[in-house]
Amino acid sequence: MSQEATGDAILRGLIEGGQARVVVATATQALRAMAGRHGIVGVPTVALGRCALCGLLLATLTKDEEQVTLQVIGDGPLGGVTVDARSSGRVRGFVKRPAAVTWNPALAAATRLAIGDAIGKNGVVAVTRDLGMAQNYCGQVTMQSSEIDDEVERYLNTSEQIDSMLRCETLVDREGRVTAAAGLLVQTLPQAHGAAVVEFLRDTLRGPVFSNVVARALGQGRVEPEFIARAALGQLAGDLQVLEKRPVSFFCPCSRERAEATLGMLRHEDLQEMTLETGEAEVTCNFCSLEYRFSAAELERIRARHVKN
Repeated sequence: MSQEATGDAILRGLIEGGQARVVVATATQALRAMAGRHGIVGVPTVALGRCALCGLLLATLTKDEEQVTLQVIGDGPLGGVTVDARSSGRVRGFVKRPAAVTWNPALAAATRLAIGDAIGKNGVVAVTRDLGMAQNYCGQVTMQSSEIDDEVERYLNTSEQIDSMLRCETLVDREGRVTAAAGLLVQTLPQAHGAAVVEFLRDTLRGPVFSNVVARALGQGRVEPEFIARAALGQLAGDLQVLEKRPVSFFCPCSRERAEATLGMLRHEDLQEMTLETGEAEVTCNFCSLEYRFSAAELERIRARHVKN
């Protein structure tokens, strides 16, 4: 019988009498949707899953509606991973060159699959926070380990200067298809004294320990935020105070109108050339792989409007 994870969700809570905040996200179904749309398996899926979980965890740091764009850009064969996550629990993402890494079924036996070589040893992790204000907040760090969750944890500690412990895991089967995806973030709250708690968990959940937590949750059919939180926190879970839960889902807001707007940004000479040479144009969304086709008549209408403006 195949093992299946339950519905995706985000849990926000407190531990140690409010000294530290805890966020747990599960995104198994959302990641399956993304991987299916892009037709990817194996290492690219693991990279996309860990990045998507990091994005979801980052998008819970404020009370307002927030969109986080997380980019991991390296010199490895994958090229990079880009994720958009919203505080509402919606997430989308893509891998730049997923076909560059082939899947070896034997890798599925690894407790924690190393993806640093696929990402590359040189590069950056960049975070953009959009709070709907006049300006976005942007920050980045230079990669060291190229393991995505390690790099995002370091970004939080150095760039945003929040004492943080972050672990994310995506498990796949021998076919390279997603079986479970979950992430955990623990942070010291402002004016609180939770640094010791964060450091304790950073040491306790070192290496593949959190991966084993997710694997055990999958084995019991309990890939749920609260179950994973309590299993990962161990002795600190006794006073876990759950503040809220919200669903997680794949969502891409692309549309034919947005695709048309993209064509409208081209030079009118380029649009005219498309009309004369190919008689049509195709715009593909990087995030969901949907294709939008425009006929010669539609291209001419877009070109005429562009020239008029």
